[in-house]
Amino acid sequence: MNLLNFVREIEKDVVEYRHHIHRNPELSLQEFETADYVESILKTVAGIDSVRRISPTGILAEIKGTGPGESRCIALRGDMDALPGEEKADVPYKSTRPGVVHSCGHDVHTALLLGAVRIFAGYKNKFAGTAKFFFQPAEEVLGGAVQFLEAGALDDPRVDAAVGIHVFPDLDAGIIASRKGPMLAAADGLSIEILGRQSHAAHPHTGRDAIVIACQVVGALQTLSSRFVSPTDPVVVTIGQFNGGIAGNIIAGSVKLKGTIRTVRPETRENVHSELKKLVCAVAEGMGGSASVDIARGTPPLTCDEGMVDRLQNVTEKLLGPGRYVSLPDPSMGGEDFAFITEKVPGLFIRLGVKKPGGPVTPGHSEEFYADDSALAPGLAVFAGTALDFLGVSME
Repeated sequence: MNLLNFVREIEKDVVEYRHHIHRNPELSLQEFETADYVESILKTVAGIDSVRRISPTGILAEIKGTGPGESRCIALRGDMDALPGEEKADVPYKSTRPGVVHSCGHDVHTALLLGAVRIFAGYKNKFAGTAKFFFQPAEEVLGGAVQFLEAGALDDPRVDAAVGIHVFPDLDAGIIASRKGPMLAAADGLSIEILGRQSHAAHPHTGRDAIVIACQVVGALQTLSSRFVSPTDPVVVTIGQFNGGIAGNIIAGSVKLKGTIRTVRPETRENVHSELKKLVCAVAEGMGGSASVDIARGTPPLTCDEGMVDRLQNVTEKLLGPGRYVSLPDPSMGGEDFAFITEKVPGLFIRLGVKKPGGPVTPGHSEEFYADDSALAPGLAVFAGTALDFLGVSME
C-alpha cells in the first residue's frame, strides 16, 4: 500500500489516540494509565514481535522485518508525560484532570508513535531490519530516556539510528523542520552558595555582605557568554533564584543562587563549567567571602546527523511536496532528553508544525497551548516514512 494511503486509512484512529491521551494527562513518572492504554493498542496490532515494560511506565515494542535487503535497526521515540497547569484552549477533548495538561504536545507524540507501529507492522515484509519503538515517560523531568539506555534498549540488535519528533507551535500545521548539527542545548543545573559574615546593618565594616557579593557574582556570570566564548557559540547562563538574608537591618551572612547553564557544543559545555567555577570563587574571595559551586549535569546537547536530516528533507518532499520542509537557521537553547540517545547513536529530531493556519502562536508549556489535529497525518507520514526509508523501503 502507498504510505500516504495507509496514513489516511488510520488517521481517524491516530487522532482518537491523541484525544484520549489529551483528555487523560499524567505527570512525569505517573503515566500508569497512559502506559496501560498504549499497551492495549499495541496488543491489537498484528505483526509486533515483542512488547515489554522497561520501567513501570516505559514501554519498548519491536517489529522485525521479514523482507529482503540489509538488516539495520532504527529506534523511534515518543514521550508520554504531561505538565502541571490548567488548559485554556477551547477543545472538545479538554483535559479532565484538574491541574494536569498536555501543554507540550506529548499526546501528539505518543499518538504518532502508535500510528508508526501500525505502519511498520503493515510494511513488515518490505524491510529486513528491526524497528524499536520507545514509548517514553518522564521527558519533562529529563529522566525517561535514561531508563531506556539502562535497560539496554539500544542493543540486541544494536540501534543504528534514532528518530524523535516534537510539536513546534511556531510553524503552521504539517510543516516539517529540522537542522543539521546542533539542534538543542545542554541544560545543566547550577547551585551557588555565597558565604560572607553576618553583622549589624549599622556596622557594615564588621561583616562581609553576602548579598553584595552575590550581586557581583550574578553580574560577572554574564561575561561568560560575552567574553569567555566566541560570539558565534551560543551560551546562556541564567540565575532564576536568589535567596538570602534574615532581616532588613542585618548584613546577610549567606546567599543561595540557583539557575541553569545552556550550551550547544560539548567542548563549550566543559569550558563554561570550568570557567564559571573559577569566576564565581574569585569574585567571592576578592570581596572577602567564599563560594561553593555545584553543577548538576542535565541533558547533553542534541545534535542531528547530517545524513539523517538529508533523508528527512528528501522524504518530506517526496511525500508532502516542495516547500513543506524548513531548515531551522539556529539551534534552540531548550533541552531535550532525547539527546541522551543521540549522544550514543546518529539521531534525527523532527519539528512538526502544529499552529492552526492563520491562528496565533501558542507557546509550549503555556495554558493557551494548542496543537491542530491537521498536523497529525503529515507528521505521521514523515515520521514513519523517514524511518522506513532508513531501512531501505522506497518512498517513491
